[in-house]
Amino acid sequence: MKSTIRDILGEEMLDLPPRVAEVCDIIEAKHPGRVQAFIYYGSSLRELDNPEKMLDFYVIVDSYRKTHKNPIRAVLNAIIPPTVYYLEHVDQKGVMSTCKYSIMSLPAFERRCSSKALLSQTWGRFSQPCALLRPKSETVTNRIMAAREEAIRHIALETEPLFEQTVTPTDFWARGFHESYRTELRPESSVGRSAEIVERYLTRYQKLSAVLYQMENGVIHLPKTRRKGAKFRWFLRRLIGKPMTAIRVINSAATFDGGLEYVLRKLHNHSGVTIQPTVFQRKHPVISSPVLGWKLWRKGAFK
Repeated sequence: MKSTIRDILGEEMLDLPPRVAEVCDIIEAKHPGRVQAFIYYGSSLRELDNPEKMLDFYVIVDSYRKTHKNPIRAVLNAIIPPTVYYLEHVDQKGVMSTCKYSIMSLPAFERRCSSKALLSQTWGRFSQPCALLRPKSETVTNRIMAAREEAIRHIALETEPLFEQTVTPTDFWARGFHESYRTELRPESSVGRSAEIVERYLTRYQKLSAVLYQMENGVIHLPKTRRKGAKFRWFLRRLIGKPMTAIRVINSAATFDGGLEYVLRKLHNHSGVTIQPTVFQRKHPVISSPVLGWKLWRKGAFK
């Protein structure tokens, strides 16, 4: 019997290492009663129990207002999701785990995975391997899985027009992820790096390719009729996406001590550009994020 996309996503379920479970417990305690599910992704998932890797979660919540103690942050989370938090945890063995987690509501997650969403930050990220953790109900599970399936279909449709009639699964998915990474401030910006990420889970992408397309001798045969304007849409995503990413990252600077300096170092590492914030901007990074983002754009941080 032929696999479905839902079957393939179901294979990504996992048993949590204890230190990861402890961090999830801490996050749930910080936002009591609000967390509907965790989505575990990124390099930490790829190297499952390596404590040197920062844990990355999307934390799906039921209410921004009830999740955030700061009402301004709740409003910003609704306008420019996700809001990013950072935490550190030292376990009983003295092992420190660092974690970056992003707050997003379930309806927002569904919208941003859908074919109606222009920017690829969500549907590009969650078409890749990740693990659904601690869903509060079967309904939550089904909605997140359905959104992820739509994300996979969406990135495939936006990647198809970038090729001629045939392409290998590695080249196809690597090109889609490469284009998505280019719309953000990401170190994985080269096609080669994207290909490495695909090769790590090649069986997964071969299965997805077989579900979505006709395949022969391991090669995808793309449909003759495909969506037009894909190159322009990817250009538009790059134009809008990088400044939006910077604003979201700067917004996160208020969630931990030294946050703005951390953010500016991260931007400098990715672009070679930095700025010197004023005293007011250091004290109020959330309010100042549009101005800081504009200054970084003017200096060429998002090219």
